[in-house]
Amino acid sequence: MPAVPEVIAAHAMVLRSDARALAECAERLREIEAKLEEAGAAPPWLRQSVRAHLAACAAASADLTEAAAWLCRYAAVTQPHARHAPR
Repeated sequence: MPAVPEVIAAHAMVLRSDARALAECAERLREIEAKLEEAGAAPPWLRQSVRAHLAACAAASADLTEAAAWLCRYAAVTQPHARHAPR
């Protein structure tokens, strides 16, 4: 099956959207973490869980952003008129 640049670019857009959603989730978790620290009443396991989920969201967001960038590059080189750099 040939690579279709428009389809590849569409997948990249989905990944970027997912990355933004995860970044927003991480930001909400940062706010929750700050409120838990401020209140000082949350058990340590809850704060640890929030931190772990925050880190996972941030890492996944970064990974999806990178994957989207690679897909965009791939879409660009699969264009019929794209010039390929010599190897």
